[in-house]
Amino acid sequence: MDKKRITYVIIPFFVMFFWLFVTYWLNQVYAEENGIVGIDYSYILQGFNDAVPFVSWSVYPYVIAYPFWIWAFFYLGYRSKKHLYEILALCLVTFTVCGIWYLIQQSDVQVWRETSGLFGQTELNFTESLMMTIYNAAGPRNALPSMHCLMCWISICGVREDKSMPKLMKGIIVFLAVAIMISTQTTKQHYIIDTIAAVAICELAFQVLKRTKVPLVLENFFSKINQKIGIDWNVKA
Repeated sequence: MDKKRITYVIIPFFVMFFWLFVTYWLNQVYAEENGIVGIDYSYILQGFNDAVPFVSWSVYPYVIAYPFWIWAFFYLGYRSKKHLYEILALCLVTFTVCGIWYLIQQSDVQVWRETSGLFGQTELNFTESLMMTIYNAAGPRNALPSMHCLMCWISICGVREDKSMPKLMKGIIVFLAVAIMISTQTTKQHYIIDTIAAVAICELAFQVLKRTKVPLVLENFFSKINQKIGIDWNVKA
């Protein structure tokens, strides 16, 4: 294992994570501090929403989302510098779109969450208690588009670009990404329109960005930083 194929991903990763914090979590704080009640979008594809069951054990694929994204980001970066910066560009652009959307068109899924039947219950098993922890950890806002689904689709885009990736690894990434996306529905965390919007935004940005020089600009910028501190990859001594 070449350590520099890992270390050169660190700074781009923290930039991505910082921008996720700004666009997602700070929007949550802003909405809560200002008492902003978002729009309930359950009326869009209402029939589908009504048919989705609450499945408590689906909280497990839901909670592995962040470890999965971190692993996928580093794995994709380890395999290809070019693909790393394509993914980074995709993250920065789509997070910005979502952040602006949350700021001016906030959404709310509290009514949807309450159909889980967990609220007001005093005797919950471990799985149900974990689900309630998730509900309490983040407000019912920032739902449309679904950031969970967005980041999963970004991972799938990375898999699609890496033509030489082993089939087993491709299968694992796609399986976990899809499982997490499904869990956003069965945990009552998102409406189906949240998923559709996330995939549409990601796919549009993906198709546009790969035809631009944005990933190359990011690669040149971060490579210079990494070279200065000696953690770049594919650089002659």
